[in-house]
Amino acid sequence: MSEDDSEKLKREIIFEQVSKAIKEDPKNWRSKLEDLGFQWFDDGDDSEEVEEKLAKPENPNQELLVGYFEGSIKLSDHVLDSFLAEKESTNPNYPLIRKYFKKGNENLKKLLIFGLEKNPTDIGFLNDLGFLQEFKNILGELIQFYLNACEKEQDPNNFEELVIDFCCYTEPNGFDALHELEQKFGPDSDKVKIIQKIRQEQKSEPESIEF
Repeated sequence: MSEDDSEKLKREIIFEQVSKAIKEDPKNWRSKLEDLGFQWFDDGDDSEEVEEKLAKPENPNQELLVGYFEGSIKLSDHVLDSFLAEKESTNPNYPLIRKYFKKGNENLKKLLIFGLEKNPTDIGFLNDLGFLQEFKNILGELIQFYLNACEKEQDPNNFEELVIDFCCYTEPNGFDALHELEQKFGPDSDKVKIIQKIRQEQKSEPESIEF
């Protein structure tokens, strides 16, 4: 028997064993296959988690931020400036900062709110707060900050971007941001016209099909 024929025979035997195990016990087929010597491996992409575990501060700004997130440094303008500098860096240490978002770090939340108190319409801080909401239940606060930003923003393009982001971050939680904003502004206001435009665009988008 040639080597190719031998391998083919082995594959046929294994196939028969697998088929027999599944037919004999369809509810516990995984256990049956383990008895035959099969091993299961998790092929999920955990590269982000590994990066975050290995991430270390690489410059003074990052060291300051970690100290603040860990509670050894008090909130200040200097901390906020360091956070902004890191975000605007050409090579930001995303894994280092991202892990504090995923932990729902309370000091990170205070930092974002501190930034929004200084600049209520800052889309970057609002987006960061929206991202934090995915890991920490701050929906009520997120809604209030977006409502406040939408009220204060006067530039039509920036307002439209705020509304779209507002919808994206709150819709998964069942909140109807467009309805809330329509109630907030007068029916003939320019802002409501933008809101209605966004609503119409959402209606015209094709619905996704799930299989």
